[in-house]
Amino acid sequence: MEKDFTPVPTDVRSGAFTVERGNDRPIHVLGNEVIIKISSRDTGGAFTVFEGHTRPLAGPPLHAHPDQDEWWYILEGEFKFEVDGQEISAGAGDTVFAPRGSRHTFQNIGTAPGRTLTTVVPGGVDLFFQELEAAAPRGTVPDRAKMLPVFEKYGQELLGPPLASRPVKAASSITA
Repeated sequence: MEKDFTPVPTDVRSGAFTVERGNDRPIHVLGNEVIIKISSRDTGGAFTVFEGHTRPLAGPPLHAHPDQDEWWYILEGEFKFEVDGQEISAGAGDTVFAPRGSRHTFQNIGTAPGRTLTTVVPGGVDLFFQELEAAAPRGTVPDRAKMLPVFEKYGQELLGPPLASRPVKAASSITA
């Protein structure tokens, strides 16, 4: 299947810049918030940096982006990541990397909201988030049929439910 990537606008900033606190726009993404710190527009599509705010026991669906690497620096909270079937526990100060093409997701396993600082290379994920917010607005139940075209447009693959929605594996019974 040929990918139909929306090109990143060429109005790239030149030189150094600061994004001051409060001058960024939160984007609602499937029940959580991301705050774009450095947009793909700022970098000519080279990368995107955002702060993620994840509610307790929440996280994104299992997904992959064949052409983008992603890493998370945990600012606050306790998270469980799954990258290509490998479970990874991470807390404040830890960094997790998912290479391009990997099947991955995460969940805030704590009782308080978690925060991550995330970089995606190359950029474009911020544009994806903006369109996904329009397809699944705050306060609505996400409709897979409305989300899939957005995933396809940005070369993302929606592969499964979030960790919280998966069946819990039964513990093996103990015999006496």
